[in-house]
Amino acid sequence: MENFEGIAPSVFTIVKIAVWIFLLLYILFAGVVIKQIRVMTETLEVGFEKQIKVLGIVHFLLAVIVFLLSLVVL
Repeated sequence: MENFEGIAPSVFTIVKIAVWIFLLLYILFAGVVIKQIRVMTETLEVGFEKQIKVLGIVHFLLAVIVFLLSLVVL
């Protein structure tokens, strides 16, 4: 059993990979939000479409930035 100690990944490595997978899924979610905003603004005219689009893009960019920071920090 002592021979397999170096092969088993540490808990930190498993958590790190899980965080990266979660953040990738969150980026996918942010992309879906942008698509939904586009569909909504094509369907409805409420007067503040531009602000909603900007908010969606900022949300997506922040999700990407957090993922990139996690690559550096973790």
